[in-house]
Amino acid sequence: MAGALKLVALLMVVAMMAEAGLATGHRTPITSGFGSNGSYGVRSDRFPSPLYDREDVYVFRPEGLAGRVPVIFFAPGYSNNDPDEYRGLIVHVVSRGYAVVFTPFQLVSGDLTLNEKRYDTIWEGMLAAVGRYGESFDLERVGYLGHSYGGAAIFAMALRGWQRQGWGAKGLMLFSMAPWYYFQLKIRDFTSFPAHAKLVVQVYEDDKINDHRMGMELFERINLPSSEKDFMLVRSDEQGGMRIDAGHGAPGSGVEEDVIDYYAIYRTFDGLAAYAFGGNEAGKVISLGNGAREQRFMGLWASGQPIREMQAGDCIRIVRPSLSFLFPHIGSVVKGMTTVSAASQKQASLAPESLATAWGTNFSAYPLASESGPVNELNGTVVRIRDAACIERVAPLFFVSPTQVNYMVPAGLVSGSATVSIYNADGGLAVSSVMIEPVSPALFTANGTGVGPASMSVLRISANGNAGYENPLQYDFGKGGYVASPIEVTRPGEQVFLMLFGTGLRFRSRPDNVSATIGGMPVEVLYAGPQGDWPGVDQVNLRVPPALAGRGLVEVRLVVDQRVANPVQVNLR
Repeated sequence: MAGALKLVALLMVVAMMAEAGLATGHRTPITSGFGSNGSYGVRSDRFPSPLYDREDVYVFRPEGLAGRVPVIFFAPGYSNNDPDEYRGLIVHVVSRGYAVVFTPFQLVSGDLTLNEKRYDTIWEGMLAAVGRYGESFDLERVGYLGHSYGGAAIFAMALRGWQRQGWGAKGLMLFSMAPWYYFQLKIRDFTSFPAHAKLVVQVYEDDKINDHRMGMELFERINLPSSEKDFMLVRSDEQGGMRIDAGHGAPGSGVEEDVIDYYAIYRTFDGLAAYAFGGNEAGKVISLGNGAREQRFMGLWASGQPIREMQAGDCIRIVRPSLSFLFPHIGSVVKGMTTVSAASQKQASLAPESLATAWGTNFSAYPLASESGPVNELNGTVVRIRDAACIERVAPLFFVSPTQVNYMVPAGLVSGSATVSIYNADGGLAVSSVMIEPVSPALFTANGTGVGPASMSVLRISANGNAGYENPLQYDFGKGGYVASPIEVTRPGEQVFLMLFGTGLRFRSRPDNVSATIGGMPVEVLYAGPQGDWPGVDQVNLRVPPALAGRGLVEVRLVVDQRVANPVQVNLR
């Protein structure tokens, strides 16, 4: 009851300040729309935490609102077990028609891992609240709100809720503020979040406690479309002796609310909830707008000057050194790797929907190939590519091993510099930079080295119209590889067509921008485009003229949109 009285008292204080004209400038609340308080009062209940008898779990529900309402599970910061420390935020959320479950945890957990019991305590508190008050909760629309320690813990809680209880089937959101280190999640777990989940990770410019990179790691690892997640950096500002402090405790008590509460936190929460639970597109712009003007706006000073905007989107740069934080980021060591075309095995630009190979170390515990076509995760390994527009996509995988990953470059990547990131099942990370271009032609070879005899087939149409395919390759045990068999091109009336297989050429600008030579002689290109049966594989069909008869082992050279592919060999008789 005491908690409820404090929350009600806060509303009275805010109202009195407004009436007295004291709430001006950077302390002026939003009065309508996202960020403004709703019409509901707060009903407060509490019960002993199932795994922590020194603290209670608190349940706050909108007063006078009948029926089930979406529930927000709130995990606080370390040593912030009193919900009064977040009363402004709690009052706001409940006033908008949502229930809040506030779950404390141990300062000293008593177990050797230190964090397993804390996470279990948070989770069991959530479960117990649902058991006691579930008739008030719409468990198909569920949110997770967390600060600092809790800001990281909500990722494990959300995944438990989804996988074990099915919570959030019609709406699932996570709002993580200044998160600390995370536990109980491996990289494969980050690929298990449902695609309809929405995420905001928010950090504060002058936070001296938690490295911003902790939040960035969570943001980058979770396997959600870039359109459904945003990273925010809230910045400090000052004018005329007044200061807006974007520090670690920004989700403050509510007595000293300012634009960080109103715009960065309350408004973002409202927009995210409206979009996650109801598909509200205006809410998406405010919370997941990828740096939209409305999203960045932080209100006005009393002078009418704009307050310093926050940064938001998918490519926010973190510039402060890790050692400037009390808790620096100690995530996985980033390893280098080499990225090549899967066909030429040479470092080159990559084209959308082309096949690529990464060479490095510790990609996977053991070799494993996909048995059902390309998949987003294989043996715990995930590949992501972020393009020049800061859009990140998961690259489908064909094969992984400790030193090699074969994948398909995702469709739709914007041309320019891109970053390829490979995560293994234990959270290891390897990164390389590549250039994305519409076309980057490369031809497969029979021995998989990018040189020597082509990976090819021959179509022969006889004078009477009979057609048949030939394999112009044979294995030479002495050489330990395939060699090109002679292709007969001298028979009268026959037409001979050479079919080459490659990648990275399907988006050529025009058919007449594809040219080829065999043994230095220009030949007719009949087709250059997708092969059709194998994902990422392209095909080039060339007419082989009789004039090439007897040339023996010669090179085939292909040029697509002025880009030269690796030369390959054929044998003509």
